[in-house]
Amino acid sequence: MAIYHLSMKIISRKNGYSAVASAAYRSGSVIPDDRTGLTHDYTRKRGVDDAVILTPANAPSWCGDRSVLWNAVEKAEQRRNSQLAREIELAIPREISREAARETVLAFVRENFVSRGMIADVAFHHMDRTNPHAHIMLTTRAVGETGFAGKVRDWNDRALAETWRASWADHANRALANAGYLEEIDHRSYERQGLEKAPGLHLGKAACAMEKRGMETERGEQNRLINSLNLEIQVSRTQLALRTVQEAQRKRELSDAARRAAEALNLTIPAANASADTLREFIATLPQECGNAWEISPEFLAMSGKVNDIEREGNALLKEQAILEKEMTGLKKARPVASLLSEIPLMTWAEPEYRKRQLRFWKLEKQIESLRRTYRAVKERDIPARRQAFETQWNTWIAPGMAELKEKLSVREAERRREEAEAEARRKEQEHEARLKRHDNHRLSRETALVGVITELGRAREPGTGRITRYMMLSNRVGEFTVWGDELAHYPQSVHDQVNVYLSPGGAVMVSDIREGMPESHETLARPERVRMYSGATVRHVLEQMRQGWPSYGFPALPHHWPDNFYFSDDRRPVASPLPSAHRVDVTAYAVPGQLMPVVFSTERNSRKLNLLLCKGPEEMLVGFVRQEDGLRPVLVLPSPDYSHLMVSTITENGIHLAGYGEAINRDADTPYPPEPHLMQFRLKGCQDTLFAAINKPEEMPDYLFRQLGFNQTWHEWKRDEQHRQQQRRPGHFRGMSM
Repeated sequence: MAIYHLSMKIISRKNGYSAVASAAYRSGSVIPDDRTGLTHDYTRKRGVDDAVILTPANAPSWCGDRSVLWNAVEKAEQRRNSQLAREIELAIPREISREAARETVLAFVRENFVSRGMIADVAFHHMDRTNPHAHIMLTTRAVGETGFAGKVRDWNDRALAETWRASWADHANRALANAGYLEEIDHRSYERQGLEKAPGLHLGKAACAMEKRGMETERGEQNRLINSLNLEIQVSRTQLALRTVQEAQRKRELSDAARRAAEALNLTIPAANASADTLREFIATLPQECGNAWEISPEFLAMSGKVNDIEREGNALLKEQAILEKEMTGLKKARPVASLLSEIPLMTWAEPEYRKRQLRFWKLEKQIESLRRTYRAVKERDIPARRQAFETQWNTWIAPGMAELKEKLSVREAERRREEAEAEARRKEQEHEARLKRHDNHRLSRETALVGVITELGRAREPGTGRITRYMMLSNRVGEFTVWGDELAHYPQSVHDQVNVYLSPGGAVMVSDIREGMPESHETLARPERVRMYSGATVRHVLEQMRQGWPSYGFPALPHHWPDNFYFSDDRRPVASPLPSAHRVDVTAYAVPGQLMPVVFSTERNSRKLNLLLCKGPEEMLVGFVRQEDGLRPVLVLPSPDYSHLMVSTITENGIHLAGYGEAINRDADTPYPPEPHLMQFRLKGCQDTLFAAINKPEEMPDYLFRQLGFNQTWHEWKRDEQHRQQQRRPGHFRGMSM
């Protein structure tokens, strides 16, 4: 059995080696060492079959003399730790002949070493015994006409070692193939080859000799144990492969029965990678009894089509017969007149025309009678006979095949659901691990708050520090955020709460409910230097238009103390009194719609009492009224900077205050698809329940309004996707079905 062995080492003066002595030993010759004055004589060494020196084309003639060559190598190296030569030892497959082995090794040396400029001294050992191998000594310096030059460092590249090992495997495999052997050797380890086998241990000369004499050695015992384990692994893999083949055969037999049943009913079985929903839909369409199966079989459909064709042809003939009968009646009336006025040429045509139509009428009667006989034969004889034959066929093998098909598809559906559940669990676990690796405390500051919905609370190892501490995961339209800190334990928040997360003046993480706003002390500290200014007169004008346009809603009178301007920070929170040094940006210059444009509204289901009405105001602002505990109140609504939610501020006699927030409903728990973009939800102070509000005529709303309101899709984008989904849900359209 051919084995792969190729080892490389450096012959170094540091380790006490001599290039001259090494060459004499490997070639079995006598060489004097000019450097030491010693003569190395290995002519009596047994097992040396041949020794050859291969030189590149530019090498001088003296390189072919082994004594001169290796003494020149010793002379070129002056350091006491010099690297004199590189040696490669390789095992030759015993299956190939001596001449083929010699040519294979020399071809390998020429291709990989001599072509790069090295001089190779190749010695063949034990070619006629059980361990044929070759020693290849290589020079490490470039050679010229005057002798050796500098060392070539590129020959020391580790990548070349892998190239040389792979090249010897290719040369040896070609030689084995030419000798008629199918086995191959591989330079890679079992692990790199993907084989479940343990490598053996090298015995060495002494242990190998002892094993041949029948003596047990430690390494030999370990190799025998490894071989037995490898044999067990191979047997287990063979048994597993046999079971796999048997299971495939069983499934194939089951598939044949299911296929025959499906062909009899003209059904297309879903592909192996079809989803569990597709499999369930297909199982639901399978016939439950023989009558249902007969009505969808190709045989019945073909015969029903034939009956329908006969009925259509018969109806056409009856219409033609009625027309002929009407014409014959007219000709019959004209025939007596024609006999009296036979001398008039114009009246002589009635009798022959009547006879022609009468002949055509008789032919139609025969055709109609023939069709009636065919119809009765198909309807009363052929269809019942075929149905009875189909019932026999159904009871014989279609019904069992259908049962096997249902069982098989049910198993596939269960497997698909398990795989989908496992994949979903793995995905959620990976997402959770990725979220736990985030550290978003750097996003917090004293000036702005991180607003979002709490998705998870717990304790874990904090990234960076590695200590166990509390964490809070937040979600908004921008993305997912993870905040860390032991101080989070002091806040009684729970999952699904909407909160503000910010830094206190001391740098600690603080949390507050979004409906409560941020503490007054924090608002004072967080008052920005840049504020957005809205004209109070413009806002009042829009509110007055709403009161006059819809008097039936009973809007309250506006507060007497109406400010000249409304101020909002960059995070769209109301600012009672900005600092004198604050940079004020007037955004009221943007045009207000010429007519009232209602955007969002909500009424009670029973009393139809108005709860919320918002109209388009200046820039991104919405202006309107919201019902609170003491009745309707005027409000100003601005989208957050990231358009994840709406900030609702109430106008009272005491000024403007943050009242809550609203957000678009972009998620539907019942389906994986986004819901229709027309519904919003508001959480306001003084309202225990969530207030749901609808978009007014969403199909007429401009697209930019949907973005400002926080919807992921505009109405037209959702409509386009919904049409695509409906097309996929049409009957007969199964994703993943085989054709």
